[in-house]
Amino acid sequence: MSNSQIQSDSEEFIQQQEKGDLNFYSGLFDPCEEVPQKPQETQTIKDKVIQQTKQTFSKQSTLNQKIKSKLNKVALKIRKQNEQFYEEPEQVEEEDPQQDLQQEQQLDSKIFAIDTEFHQLKLNKALVKACHDQGYTHPTNVQAKIIPIIMNGKDVLASSCTGSGKTAAFLLPIMQRFGNLKNLQYSKALIILPTRELALQCFEMFEKLNKYANCTAALVIGAVPIQQQETELRKYPDIIIATPGRTVDLLTNSSSLEIQNIEILVFDEADRLMEMGFEKEIRQILQATSKDRQTVLISATLNATVKQLSLLALNNPIKVNVDFVGGLAYGLKQYLLRIRSNQDSDREATLITLLKTKFKEKTIIFVKTKHDCHRLAIVLGFLDMSSCELHGNLSQQQRIQAYEDFKEGKFQFLLATDLAARGLDLTDVKAVINYEIPYEVTRYIHRVGRTARIGAQGISVTICLENEVVKFKKMIRQSKQQLFKMIADTNKVRQMRRQIQQLEPQIRKVIKEEVAEMEVRKTEMMTQKGEIPMEESEDDDNIPEPKKGKPQMKNKKRAKKFNN
Repeated sequence: MSNSQIQSDSEEFIQQQEKGDLNFYSGLFDPCEEVPQKPQETQTIKDKVIQQTKQTFSKQSTLNQKIKSKLNKVALKIRKQNEQFYEEPEQVEEEDPQQDLQQEQQLDSKIFAIDTEFHQLKLNKALVKACHDQGYTHPTNVQAKIIPIIMNGKDVLASSCTGSGKTAAFLLPIMQRFGNLKNLQYSKALIILPTRELALQCFEMFEKLNKYANCTAALVIGAVPIQQQETELRKYPDIIIATPGRTVDLLTNSSSLEIQNIEILVFDEADRLMEMGFEKEIRQILQATSKDRQTVLISATLNATVKQLSLLALNNPIKVNVDFVGGLAYGLKQYLLRIRSNQDSDREATLITLLKTKFKEKTIIFVKTKHDCHRLAIVLGFLDMSSCELHGNLSQQQRIQAYEDFKEGKFQFLLATDLAARGLDLTDVKAVINYEIPYEVTRYIHRVGRTARIGAQGISVTICLENEVVKFKKMIRQSKQQLFKMIADTNKVRQMRRQIQQLEPQIRKVIKEEVAEMEVRKTEMMTQKGEIPMEESEDDDNIPEPKKGKPQMKNKKRAKKFNN
């Protein structure tokens, strides 16, 4: 039998074997070929060959299956690596509307007191109608627990996850209690918040709840003409919503703010108040109010400083701790995006790749420094990505404008420092991204608390180096929620890095021009105030040097001496 015939028979054998045609074996030998053995011996040999051939192809089939399985695994791995991003653990499940409804109801039961309605909390019709207009048919759990306590005149120490309706929890009972009390020559409630933005948001919430009611309120914050605030305070509004700095300023330098008759004192975001160093101002406010007052202290976290404040401000308080899963909302899904320790320079490219490919709705990006915040805003601008920034280098008017623009949907991305991490009331934020891991867990909690508010769903992504992963996991281990992993496509990150490098000369030019413009403005302001920058004085050498050990005189005094 020739080699070509053997090869042809072998190929035909394989095809028939795959089809299961066992009759093919009977024609495996050519009947015209001379065979020296007897017919019986020939049949025996044929049977042995057939058996051996079956065994060989059986082994080959098993081997092929193993190879095929390995190839499938490799193909799956390659396919995952080529995806822009993928999540682990990732499960593919068929949609089950009934199961989705059950999960949504379970989530609602954790956030809302579904067995309670607002009118059952003894709120008047005007307040209940205002709540319904905001889309709330049931109070949240924190509202259902805190409102009756405040209405009964008890001190409260409340801790609840961010986005759980804490602001309305203390505004509603205050408005219910004092809404019909008129012609009293004093204000009844003082609400202290750590930042102007938070005070402004609290005031906006008051206006929404006061839609059909008859309460009055005054907003007392910095960057607003003090004469205007004094005029409002002399009208004795029912509620004063204020920051600690401006409150103490008015107490010290004006007679318009009288809080000795305040009946309810509220410290909202108490952990933030203590963290920002307002303990001295808080003590002054407490000393200026009556000891018979009712005090409400609300915080996202109950750390040592908050407990210290509670001992100072509260009298036999009722403690309320609801919706607390490590301080995080139930609807929040947390992700970790890891980059190699030697590739920290890719952090910027990784973030922008993430924004371009993954996030199409409102997203807040938190950064540690004002410099990084502004640089990212410039880079996103060159890449035609809609963003605004919120940090301490902006004026109060600019910060409020940025907040309002993002809230109204004029920008897709908000770049912010921790200044804005507390209490920003933006109910439709879909995601929060931490450009770096925050310094401490309380900052992390308040950052990611800007999404998944009031029972909504949201995600957070934290970008960290490999050598920071252990630290980050320790930071959030008090959360009972699962931490997922998100991986960036290295090819897309590499492309973005090259694109940023090409833009680098333009980025530096913009920053340089802005610095020069700031210097010009600073010089103009100093000139208007009569402060001559000494490096520009012609006779600078004629000014005697200050004696060693004494502080140098300010520019204004030195200019006065120079002019004389």
